[in-house]
Amino acid sequence: MGWRTDSTDRASLRRHLERVPTARLVDAACRAWNPADPPRSIRYLIRVWDALPDVPADAPAAPAASPAVNRLQSTTDDMFTRALERARARAADSFAGDDTQKALTA
Repeated sequence: MGWRTDSTDRASLRRHLERVPTARLVDAACRAWNPADPPRSIRYLIRVWDALPDVPADAPAAPAASPAVNRLQSTTDDMFTRALERARARAADSFAGDDTQKALTA
């Protein structure tokens, strides 16, 4: 998914990166993200980040991800693993088919 941004969006993002550690921005985005209805623009996340308080540079790292985020990551990991296994099987079938074709034409 690609979002178009303008100079105002980029300036807002820079402002947030200067006032809040990246890990906290990511944590807030993960908590607000709804995979069933993902945001259609960066402006959604900018509004989420607008609600975050300023964090001193020496503040501790962001809190651990919620169980919901971990479940989403686990689901994504499982989907990726299954897709990779299917791709490997197709590649193996393709290579086997090439050898069979070569043997028949030789």
